Amino acid sequence: MANEKITIKMVSEKANVSKTTVSRYLNGKYEFMSAETKKRIEEVIEELEYRPNALAQGLKNNKTGLIGIVVSNIMIPEVAALVRGVNDYCIRKSFQVILVETDHKNISQQDQIQALIDRQVEGLILSSNQDEAFVKSLTEQKVKIVLADCTIEELMIDTVIVDNEKATAEMIQRIYSEGFDRVAYFTPPLITPSRKKKLALFLESSKIAVRNPEQLAFEIEETQAAFDACKESLNELLKKNQGYRLAILAENSELMFALIHVIYSLGLRIPEDVAIGGYDDLGWNKLYHHEMSVIEKPSYEIGSQAAELLVKRISKGKMQYKPKVIEVQPKIKMSGSTQVSDNSFDKIVIRMNQENQPYIKKNYRKQDD
Repeated sequence: MANEKITIKMVSEKANVSKTTVSRYLNGKYEFMSAETKKRIEEVIEELEYRPNALAQGLKNNKTGLIGIVVSNIMIPEVAALVRGVNDYCIRKSFQVILVETDHKNISQQDQIQALIDRQVEGLILSSNQDEAFVKSLTEQKVKIVLADCTIEELMIDTVIVDNEKATAEMIQRIYSEGFDRVAYFTPPLITPSRKKKLALFLESSKIAVRNPEQLAFEIEETQAAFDACKESLNELLKKNQGYRLAILAENSELMFALIHVIYSLGLRIPEDVAIGGYDDLGWNKLYHHEMSVIEKPSYEIGSQAAELLVKRISKGKMQYKPKVIEVQPKIKMSGSTQVSDNSFDKIVIRMNQENQPYIKKNYRKQDD
């Protein structure tokens, strides 16, 4: 019967029971049937190779097993890792994920999110910047939502975000301790709370070394001319800070990618002329034959945690407990892109002092004796 569409009616007739009884069996309601009836239905289903319409059953029970996830650009490695985290958790919990890529188009975002709701998803994971009023309207419709790696400060929603505060301060401190005089910050337009917070963290953390860190912050337009904008800002940075050993911290991997190209296009070297680090690990060693110093976002963990929050919210009900905010900790990976060359004057002096230290201590003790 491989080519024949098997229906619940055919199963009921062959098992000599009613369609209602078969439906109860399919929904796990065995209390109203004997063990013999249950076994007979099971054998008929196996013999006929009957596969129930999961979507129809889900709609009937208001349980489709579908979760929607909305991202901006799946081509970005950290976004792909986040989606994998969501999908792996959902597979373990027997949920299916429907992915929507919005590519920063606000109108498209709302249309596609509404399409997910129309398909009866049981909840949404939003991992791209959203219009606050639109998300608020969704919560008023009792749509279950978890924000992953993005925030809407005015709304109480389950959220999983990165706690960059400690890592940013430590990264800047370690760059300055390498012997750099100025650490600049390059960021896309400050249109999201997370970008504004990162800038604030940079400014606060930089006060340990410079008086006016805001003069070292550059906002780069996200356009096809981003390369030209980076080049113009980098030239300005170099011109105003001649004689200083410079480093740059980029707000995201895409911007760091553009900055690296600009640095090389100007005939400069990393880190001898300009050091560079940033947020997120793009697998730089595969592109430039050496690693970059980064604050590595645990994207897979963010996705997995967001999926866990949403599944719990679906199973326990939206109003059973207050929204939770989970902060995951990033990792700092320091490498040669923010380290002064071993051949530099400072390094040579430090190494000579370390090598001569035992000799100095030995002779000092002799004099004491």
